[in-house]
Amino acid sequence: MSAPLAAAALSAAAGAVCSLILVGAGAARADDNGIADKSAQGIADASREAMSGVTSMRMVAEVTDKAGTTALDLRFDVGGNCVGAVTPPGGSGTAHIIKRGDDVWMKLDDALLRAQIPGFAAEDAIALVNGRYLHGTTHSSLLRGFADLCDLDFFKKEFSSKPSNEQLTKGSRTTVDGRPAVTVTSRHDDETGTYQVSTEDKPYLLRIQGTEAPDKRVEASFSAFDEPVPAEPPAPADSVDVSRLQ
Repeated sequence: MSAPLAAAALSAAAGAVCSLILVGAGAARADDNGIADKSAQGIADASREAMSGVTSMRMVAEVTDKAGTTALDLRFDVGGNCVGAVTPPGGSGTAHIIKRGDDVWMKLDDALLRAQIPGFAAEDAIALVNGRYLHGTTHSSLLRGFADLCDLDFFKKEFSSKPSNEQLTKGSRTTVDGRPAVTVTSRHDDETGTYQVSTEDKPYLLRIQGTEAPDKRVEASFSAFDEPVPAEPPAPADSVDVSRLQ
């Protein structure tokens, strides 16, 4: 069914982002947190600590592999709230996601429904959904794969991990969407990554760019730290129970 396939695309892409997340991530100006004066390992450790303490954030990412490019734009918080969109490879449509606690709403546009469901069944599903959200809970077999990953705690666990064989190199100062940052590069096993860590306020990870394998590339940016997540559920008339598709 279309919902688990969309969730699988999200799962694969989010997993790729996680595998490349920065582990470990003199006198300072008033707007400088002093992180750029630390060693590469010191920057990584400070970024890891800062990211493990976030209460909410936004992640915008593109993951490219043999299947194509999966695009993610998600905002989530420690309260289990999440809102955003995922576009699977092929440009066949977009899934829009809302999660509040254990409740999950997912809207797949007609193009994505047709791409995921074979033959006349797609038209039946489109007629049933009629532009509405599919509604279920985190216990739904159709939505569980998505719900497990639309979860800030999942990413915070990944932020706190640390490969034993990672090699870090400190780079130059830069900016990410106008925010000052310092660059660190990482290499372990077949994975390489370039990370930009904020040099103002807390040393949050602002952007990653890297490869998980020769045929997989990841680009992701992080922002909206500790800001409210606008995960407002749709009106009851704008959703249909996911069990009706099973």
